[in-house]
Amino acid sequence: MAEVEPAPARPAANTPAMPARGHATVPDFDPTQPCTLRRFFQDIETLFEHCNIVNDQPRKQWVVRYMPIDVVDLCETLSTFAPEESYKNFRTEIKLLYPG
Repeated sequence: MAEVEPAPARPAANTPAMPARGHATVPDFDPTQPCTLRRFFQDIETLFEHCNIVNDQPRKQWVVRYMPIDVVDLCETLSTFAPEESYKNFRTEIKLLYPG
């Protein structure tokens, strides 16, 4: 499946943009250590608040943008990745895949 680019974050005058993939401040998830998923979501949700990303679909797109590529492929096949599904449901479904 082709990678879907997240909608560009259009920051207000003093609102920072989301960091580019690979930047030192990007949240990190290691699928071989499922316990890192909780921290990943805490960190990315802090970025969402800081960068004023409030809509569900852009949030889901940023999550998959920062995930390892093999996890991206899995996440994009989840039914909750669909535009009509909520970010909260998407996050919950991912957490069920990586208990820890």
